[in-house]
Amino acid sequence: MKPCERLKSTSIAKKQFVALTGLALVGFLCTHLAGNFLMFKGKGAFDGYAEFLEHHPLIIPAEIGLAAFFLAHIVWGLWVTLENVRARPQRYEGDAGTEDRSWGARTMRYTGSMTLIFLAVHITTFKFMGPEEGEGSLWEWVMFNFRHPLYMGFYVLAMVALGTHLSHGIKSAFQTLGLSHPRYTPLVEKAGFAFALALAAGFGSLPVWAFVRGG
Repeated sequence: MKPCERLKSTSIAKKQFVALTGLALVGFLCTHLAGNFLMFKGKGAFDGYAEFLEHHPLIIPAEIGLAAFFLAHIVWGLWVTLENVRARPQRYEGDAGTEDRSWGARTMRYTGSMTLIFLAVHITTFKFMGPEEGEGSLWEWVMFNFRHPLYMGFYVLAMVALGTHLSHGIKSAFQTLGLSHPRYTPLVEKAGFAFALALAAGFGSLPVWAFVRGG
C-alpha cells in the first residue's frame, strides 16, 4: 500500500472509531435519561434506582468502561479534528463547502468542549460532592442543585450544546460507517436531528422542572 493510501486508510479508521464510540455513548445517554426520568416520580423512586446502581456488582466495571469510551471518543475526535485543520490550513472566502455546512457541523469542536466541561462539573457535583451515606438522599442533593438558578442555567445551556453536537454527530456517524443512501440518508438526517432534540429536551427538562417546582 502506498504511503498516501495508508494515511487515508488510517484517517478513515480513526473517523470510524470516533463514530462507533459516539453511537455507543448515545446509547448510554438514552439509558441514563430513562433513569433520570424517575425524578418525576419522586424521592423514593429515584433514590431506589440510585441505590440499585450503587450496589450493583458490575457498577465499577461499567463506570470504567464508560470512562474509557468517553476518553477514546474525545482523544480520537480531537486527533481527527487536528488532522482536518492541518489538511486545510487556509480557509477561503466564499468557500461553498463551508457555507453549506450545518450549524452543528461548524460548531462541533465548541459544543464538544462545552459538553466536556459540563461532564467534569456534573461528575464532580453528583459523584464526589454528594451527601455521605446517612446524611441525605441523592434526590435531595440533585433537587438542591437544580433549584440554583446558575446551575440550572448552566445545565440547560450544556444540553443545548449537547443537542447541537448530536444533531450533526449522529448523521456524520452513519455516513462515516458507510451507512448512507441517496433515498434514506435525508430520513436519517431528520431522524438524527429529532433524536438529538429529544435527548437535549429530555435532560434539560429536569432542572427546569426542579427549579419551577421549588421547595
